[in-house]
Amino acid sequence: MRGVAPVSAPASTAEPRPSIAASSGNAGYSQILPQGVSRFRASYNSGMTEASDNVDRFFDRYAAALLARDAKAIAGMYAVPSLILFPGQSVPVTDAGQTEAFFASSWGQYEGVDSVEKRIDIMAVAPGFVWADVTWTFAGELRERFCYQLAEKAGGYQIAVLTPLA
Repeated sequence: MRGVAPVSAPASTAEPRPSIAASSGNAGYSQILPQGVSRFRASYNSGMTEASDNVDRFFDRYAAALLARDAKAIAGMYAVPSLILFPGQSVPVTDAGQTEAFFASSWGQYEGVDSVEKRIDIMAVAPGFVWADVTWTFAGELRERFCYQLAEKAGGYQIAVLTPLA
């Protein structure tokens, strides 16, 4: 099951970062995507369609928050507690402030990034959970690939476990 969606920041002469319409609630961003967002979605098995659509929307919001450099919105997309697994290191996240501080200090690695393309492969679905293999491409260059274990919460999915794949 595959979905590929390029996400572009809207052109702006006033500021270099896109303006995103915020919404109240845990989702962080409304279902309205920034101007210039396009998406391609491959077909899914009928039993996976709802989960796939929800995962697509979740990562559309995640990409929009990344492009907006909105550390607080991204932090709201991580469950507390959650777990970040890197080779040789496990990082338990016990407070949303940890995630917000991490992203706030990491914007340098996204210097010049004003669009993102994502490829989502749903690995598995279980009641309350989805495992997604997501490849992120910035400026035509493959930059990140992670397995996201998403947990279903009242406001939608949140990242419960993050594991690098490449």
